[in-house]
Amino acid sequence: MTHRRTAEARSCLRRLGAPTAVLLALLLGAQPALASVPDATSEPSDAPRRHVTAPKESGQEARVGVPADADDDDQAPALSLLPAQQGVLGAGAALNATATIANPGAEALPAGTLRLDIARSALGDRAALDAWLTSGDADGDFATLQTAPVDEVGGGASATEELSVAADVAGLEGLAAGVYPLRATLGAGASAVEGRSVVVVADGERAPVSVIVPITAPPTAAGLLTADEIGTLTGPDGALSQALEAVAGTTAVLAVDPAIPAAIRALGTAAPAAALEWLERLEELPNERFALQFGDADVTPQIQAGLTAPLAPTSLRAFESGENFAAPEPTPSATPAAEEEPAAPDEPAYPSLEELLSIGEEAARVYWPAEGSAGPDVVSALAVEGATTLIPSTSTAEGAGGAAVPARAEGALVYDEAISEVLSAAALDQSAHEDDLVEASAELWFAAHETGGAPLLVALDRPAYPADDAEAPTAIRTEESLRDAIESVTRNASVEAVPLTDVLEAEAQPVTVSEVAPDPERTAAVSAFTSAEPGLAHMASALDEPELLTGQARAEALQLLGVGWTDDPDRWREAIGAHAELTAQRVDGIGVTVSDQVQLLSAEAPLPVWVRNSLAWPITVVLEVQPDNVRLDVQERIEVQVPAGSNPRVEIPVEARVGSGEVQLAVSLFTASGEQIGGVQTMDVTVRAEWERIGIGVLVAIIVLLVVGGVIRTVLRRRRRMAERATPDGADADGATADGADGPPAGERDASDD
Repeated sequence: MTHRRTAEARSCLRRLGAPTAVLLALLLGAQPALASVPDATSEPSDAPRRHVTAPKESGQEARVGVPADADDDDQAPALSLLPAQQGVLGAGAALNATATIANPGAEALPAGTLRLDIARSALGDRAALDAWLTSGDADGDFATLQTAPVDEVGGGASATEELSVAADVAGLEGLAAGVYPLRATLGAGASAVEGRSVVVVADGERAPVSVIVPITAPPTAAGLLTADEIGTLTGPDGALSQALEAVAGTTAVLAVDPAIPAAIRALGTAAPAAALEWLERLEELPNERFALQFGDADVTPQIQAGLTAPLAPTSLRAFESGENFAAPEPTPSATPAAEEEPAAPDEPAYPSLEELLSIGEEAARVYWPAEGSAGPDVVSALAVEGATTLIPSTSTAEGAGGAAVPARAEGALVYDEAISEVLSAAALDQSAHEDDLVEASAELWFAAHETGGAPLLVALDRPAYPADDAEAPTAIRTEESLRDAIESVTRNASVEAVPLTDVLEAEAQPVTVSEVAPDPERTAAVSAFTSAEPGLAHMASALDEPELLTGQARAEALQLLGVGWTDDPDRWREAIGAHAELTAQRVDGIGVTVSDQVQLLSAEAPLPVWVRNSLAWPITVVLEVQPDNVRLDVQERIEVQVPAGSNPRVEIPVEARVGSGEVQLAVSLFTASGEQIGGVQTMDVTVRAEWERIGIGVLVAIIVLLVVGGVIRTVLRRRRRMAERATPDGADADGATADGADGPPAGERDASDD
């Protein structure tokens, strides 16, 4: 986030020395461990404990500050000063500090004298603190607390000096409560090297402060994290594991993205073991907590887009697999209740949406928009919903100039931007984060006195995650650095750590929330998501479980509104574009395709159509067909079950009546509940069915004629053969016979033949 980068840059600048003739740049790598420190009552030593080391590897380098006129900053010597106890000095306590001299150049740094000075006048406010740390400007005189000789520091080496100043040393004794500039100087004149810090002289008053730590995952365009992603994040070195280990044993308030436990629970028995252990630890932690919006969605564009209430997930069934949720074995009951209907034995036992999203007992209903995005319209709209909005102090008129603002306001919780900025930088894994903790102590002191003892709130930044195709950031949040940042507040001598409920129950102070112009891109994204939902719900009505589609789409929309995307707007725009294409495909995911022209030459024949289902789930639809005239008899309703991602052929039975001509069929798809899907498709059918009847009649007639002709021919042939057999052998060819001959009379022959 912007303020994180600002804090890092300021941390670099404040470590530069003031001499105009010296180029001060490179700071040492790791923060030095304190050597055995003299008792608080002992006299300051003229020979402090010192360590000389080789330079740190590049991966361990601290933040680098470069003067504006530096030409060869990599070779300039530098000195850093780090007071113990995050710079807080209790009454009667010695001042212990560590001075580190870095000499990255090739030439040795000559031996010299190290001098530790403190200002006699306290800094007046936060602006004076910033001026001192960044440019060395401070009013009043300085008193020397201690001097010590420093040996030569070889090229490419560094030296560490442990300093201790007793409480009764002149210059330290009798200081009133406040924040005092502290500096260490090596050498004199043009060759002097200077390091700056501050020390907080506590007055015994303890300001009530609560610290909020976000538990969030990398931004994603999917509705939930995958098993691989959640396994990596909750593994031994995963970001979520580091965060949970850091807050354990502290009073930090957790702001948990409920999509994280939901992603673990939705995996059922397929969840990685590390993820299940992480979830168990989260549930067992006694820390106060509240749930962020699902996916850590930014509530501001939702309100600015005109929604009456923030979006919420509707179902996560699309991310659950039945095989991972075996139904428990039924427990026999001696007297089962009559009204109880046990579930089918093979039906998976899915958790409810509430169970999936549970983060444990919540302290309050709090929304945490993207930093600086929420104006009074957002705060008031959420207050109507009974929720509280978490905003930075710079989003108020009272804190716009950097002043501290009480945490409790009407409808809002206000976290101190300056302290949160510094601690967020300190929570990063970098060697100079101890300096940020010192600055945070000073910021806390000023804030506590500016608010008159009213509760203060500190909120660490959400962690920044690199994109999948990007290199990991050089500074990441680790368990140690995050814990140090939290405890620099909760264990600060001038602070009393209080629960969030105490802050919420405190009297609301008059705070004016500043107007903020809406982000047109993010507001337009919300409008696009919500305007697409009716079309998605329409398509989903063809599913046996419509929430599979609608629930997944809502979860994806919330994830795309995640605050984490604000760190990478270009990648967010790409994700929004890809999601818009996916939504368009889903809204057009079911349809019917017909042939433009069909010739029907038979009395009965099926007409083919194709039902398309590009969704990820099977559908059940009803195909309705209506002819525009009576030439065709059509089966008007056909129920079709279409597998996911398929385009099967469906045959419509038709029967032609007498007559030919053109028939137009209107083909429509409906859900089982009667909702029409898509438009009406028309099919032009040319009916020529009478030619089949005529052809069959002619064919039958021909067959009959052939059969009858064959029968007649057969009969005639048989008679002729019989006549030939009846003629006597040796008869004259002409067959003539004289009257009175041996042969019988003609009448008798005829009779016998008959």
